Amino acid sequence: MFPKFPLVLAVYAVSLGVVGDLVSQRVTEPYMDEIFHIPQARRYCAGNFTEWDSKITTLPGLYVFSFGLLDPVFKASSALGLNIVPEEASHHPTLLDLCSTKMLRSVNLGMSIINVILLYTITSHLHGLKESYSDNLGIWSSVNMSLCPVLYFFSFLYYTDQVSSAMVLLTLCLQMSGQRWLSAFTGLLSVLCRQTNIVWVFLCGALSAGDILVTEVRCHQASTKRPPTISLTTSGQLRELVIGTWDISRTWKLIRVLGLVILSCGGYVLVGAAFLVFVRLNDGVVVGDRSAHVVTIHLAQILYFAAFFTALTFPYAVKNIPEFIAFIRRNILRTALTAIVILGVIHFNTLAHPYLLADNRHFTFYLWRRIILRHEAIKYLLCPGYLFGLYHICQSMAKSDLIFKLVLPFCVIINIVPQLLMEFRYFIIPYILVRAQIKPNCWKSLAIESVMMISVNIITLYVFLFKPFKWASEPDSWQRFMW
Repeated sequence: MFPKFPLVLAVYAVSLGVVGDLVSQRVTEPYMDEIFHIPQARRYCAGNFTEWDSKITTLPGLYVFSFGLLDPVFKASSALGLNIVPEEASHHPTLLDLCSTKMLRSVNLGMSIINVILLYTITSHLHGLKESYSDNLGIWSSVNMSLCPVLYFFSFLYYTDQVSSAMVLLTLCLQMSGQRWLSAFTGLLSVLCRQTNIVWVFLCGALSAGDILVTEVRCHQASTKRPPTISLTTSGQLRELVIGTWDISRTWKLIRVLGLVILSCGGYVLVGAAFLVFVRLNDGVVVGDRSAHVVTIHLAQILYFAAFFTALTFPYAVKNIPEFIAFIRRNILRTALTAIVILGVIHFNTLAHPYLLADNRHFTFYLWRRIILRHEAIKYLLCPGYLFGLYHICQSMAKSDLIFKLVLPFCVIINIVPQLLMEFRYFIIPYILVRAQIKPNCWKSLAIESVMMISVNIITLYVFLFKPFKWASEPDSWQRFMW
């Protein structure tokens, strides 16, 4: 890791600090959802852990984490005689003085840096032992993923995205390294940041159980020669897994496999059980404003994610176009049936949340109004793009482990389909998990990707900071465009 990665990390951290300071200068007051998050965090800083804002829909992981980080910093600085609270604070500063808007936002700046480290760890684990892997390209790829415009933007505001993403990525890193019980614990922390992260805890548990099952099936296959060969195709590997699992289920080895799974994945099971108890006691997943977060079936979210992922991975998607055309020629009937299903989803399941239709501060408002609703036919004309996006996602995971390829699509579906609101923030973790599967072996693709990410980030931050506007209903407040 030394010295290339620390140097890159230092440059990234400095750039974050510069932009973060600019955001704090231009946007001094809590903005958008910060008007809920920051007061709640300040209540915790004041020692008030019982008062809760009913507009907040997530569990208090972000506020607990912020308190747990800033309280030791405040006590240590006080013990050393250092004054780190704002100058306007009282002569006897308290932790509440330290928990300013700027300081709370800086928590996410720190988590953004940690996310780069976690992404680099995941990239090294997935591709480090592969032929022609370059550590330099691995670092570059990790930074590119951290520059995902939606994730990067919320480095500078006090939202849950950075902390939530860090907990999920840490859970995955620990699972990959075999620390499964510790991974389950960090998975619990991720759920405390955002309830829907239970899906990714399930993913890690399924990957762990799958690894054990695949290992046992391979050993069984080697001893019985059934099937006699090891397949390299996904369908062949799935067939071997089914045959091997059936054979094992009819012998005493089943007890051994179940024992290994329980010992290895018991932590994930406990987290899942605790989550079910929470849902039962809370009478639902959302803890606050439930009227704005009603569970629904919104299959079009899969199509939106396919478009989102394809747009952000454009340099890699372009390479799949010739193969996509060839695939269509070889599988005309299958492609036609898939297209019909997509058109059916577009026709019967294109839904719009009231927030999407009413709040003109979000980019999705203009995407919906000026593209999708511009003409009745446009949403159907997007079908080929959705079809290619789904194919591109499949190709991106083509060389992933079998269990990952089987479980991830299911997890993505149950994570985004129940969401009525078309919100790009919901796509952050699915994007990272699929993008991480792409081996970083082409510097040209990485360079184009970097230019794209940096350009989008510069544009969105410029518009956010320097192009505010006012609503007639709130003439005294500036409104800003954002994701």
